[in-house]
Amino acid sequence: MPDTDLHKDPDSTTEPRPTPPPGLWRQRNFAALWSAHTVSQFGTQISFFVLPVLALTTVGATPGQLGLVAAAETLPFLLVGLPAGALLDQWDRRRVMIVADAGRAAVICVLPLGYALDLLGVPLLCAVAFVTGLFTVFFDIADQAFLPSVVGRTQTAAGNSRLEFSRSAAELAGPGLAGLLLQVVTAPLILLADAASYLASALLLGLVRTPARAEAEPPAQELRATESPAQEPPAPRERMRTRIADGLRFVLRNQLLRPIALATAIGNLAGLGGALSALLPAFALRDLGLSPGRLGLALTVGNVCALIGALLTGRLIRLLGLGRLLVAAKCLPGLGVLLLATAAPDRAVPALAGAAGIAACGITVYNIAQVSLRQAVTPTAMQARMNASVRFVIWGTLPLGAAAGGLLGSAIGLRPALWLVAVVSLFSCVPLLLARDVRTLRDFPAAAAD
Repeated sequence: MPDTDLHKDPDSTTEPRPTPPPGLWRQRNFAALWSAHTVSQFGTQISFFVLPVLALTTVGATPGQLGLVAAAETLPFLLVGLPAGALLDQWDRRRVMIVADAGRAAVICVLPLGYALDLLGVPLLCAVAFVTGLFTVFFDIADQAFLPSVVGRTQTAAGNSRLEFSRSAAELAGPGLAGLLLQVVTAPLILLADAASYLASALLLGLVRTPARAEAEPPAQELRATESPAQEPPAPRERMRTRIADGLRFVLRNQLLRPIALATAIGNLAGLGGALSALLPAFALRDLGLSPGRLGLALTVGNVCALIGALLTGRLIRLLGLGRLLVAAKCLPGLGVLLLATAAPDRAVPALAGAAGIAACGITVYNIAQVSLRQAVTPTAMQARMNASVRFVIWGTLPLGAAAGGLLGSAIGLRPALWLVAVVSLFSCVPLLLARDVRTLRDFPAAAAD
């Protein structure tokens, strides 16, 4: 048989050009993941709005008690965040997300049941918030680690942008819809919509056929060259400690991940999941005298800016550079809180809408950029541990901020506490400014080797 390569030009390129991946909307797996994410986000935003209203109006909670409820929901990230990341690098991430959705749906239904049995109170709210937070720990860490396996590394930033767009759309419509529903339905019953959204999300995730995790990680002895090949495998507890330590070490030694984690942690201390979760509802409903419907309207109008931010992030990165955009976006939530602190009853709705718009735009742009950057510099086998380690740092400040915000609001008043929160939020950009590797980034680095 003749050798067909004899007459080939040695300088010619024989390998075909790689075929670009299809658009994200034409990928069935991403479409299912995006749909699940979107449905869940809408339900979550309704609950995010309804729970403080429920605590303030039905239960009669003080700002300090409201802070305890918010702290209970994020406390699991401090308690089990790191072990969850180590486990999720070995578990089926899609299956974990489905179980977490089903668990959250069941737990949320406890509140309407407690209301019907006249058992609703701050202790029950804290218990439900804590158990829901446990499921959320596993879901959120698996969610971010799962995306690169679904769309591939070259489309991760685009995938994050579309998921963030959905979150922004939910933030845009969720408060307004919840405010309207509160005019005709009691707050506990609205939570059934959130439970239904989690069940729908679980069903949609069941349609994703992409493997839930990347190929198995190399054995531990291959990752640690100093380990003897003949050494016996470590005990499970030792392996867990080693995997947790590997994730923390990877984040804390990385010149890009460390300042991002620190800046985000400071911002979260003061943000909507932290101090503002206790201060904003009480300030709007009690000091400014807004009804739940008007508060929902103000947040809906303001959250239009989140949608705009999600659409413009790619262009802003090309225009300003990734590093400068991260710094600028991190400053915006603090400016929004400054505007909120100046609100008066006669102009409460426009002030709240403006404050929400400034903060939402900054948070959306920052999240798209920093999550995509984190995923770009992290190998596939380290994704879940990286996410868990970063979440441990950045979400670990949420319960502290929520409890501190509630206590400050009760001790010095809601408006002075907002001024203090604004200062802390503005200070969160300092770690990014001090990190030259982040500040000078023009675009996302090349993907980390797997």
